[in-house]
Amino acid sequence: MSPGILKELHFFGLAVLRGMFILALYDVIRIVRRVAPHGVWTVAAEDLCYWVGTALLIFQLLYRENDGALRGYALLAVGAGMLLYHQIFGNRLVEGISWVLNKVLGVILKPFRMAWRKLVQVLRTAVRFYKKKLKKGLKEFIIILFS
Repeated sequence: MSPGILKELHFFGLAVLRGMFILALYDVIRIVRRVAPHGVWTVAAEDLCYWVGTALLIFQLLYRENDGALRGYALLAVGAGMLLYHQIFGNRLVEGISWVLNKVLGVILKPFRMAWRKLVQVLRTAVRFYKKKLKKGLKEFIIILFS
C-alpha cells in the first residue's frame, strides 16, 4: 500500500474514533442530567458548550491530521463513529450508569434529607412561635403608642 493511502486510512480511523468520543461526551451530559435534573436554561447552556467543544474537536482533528482541509469522508467518518458508538453502547450505558448513580446518591444523601426535613420542621415551628409573639408585642406597642 502506498504511504498516501495509509495516511488517509489513519485519518479515517482517527475521525471514527473522534466521532465515538464526541458521542461519549454527550452521554456524560445525559447521565448528569438524569442524576441531577436541569432547567431549560442550564440545558441550553450545556448544549451550547457541547456543540462549541465538538466543533473545536473536529477542527483540531482536521487541522492537525489533514492540514485543515475539509473532506466529506472525514465528516462521514465522524458520523460513522457516532453511529457505531450509539449501536454498541447506546442508551444502555446511559441508563445503567444513571441508575447506579441514582441508587448510590440516594443511599448517601438519605441521612442529609432526613436532617434537612427535621431542620425545616424546627424552623417552621420557631417561625410560628415568634410570629405569634411578634404580633402580640406589636399589638401591645400600638395600643401603648396610641393611648
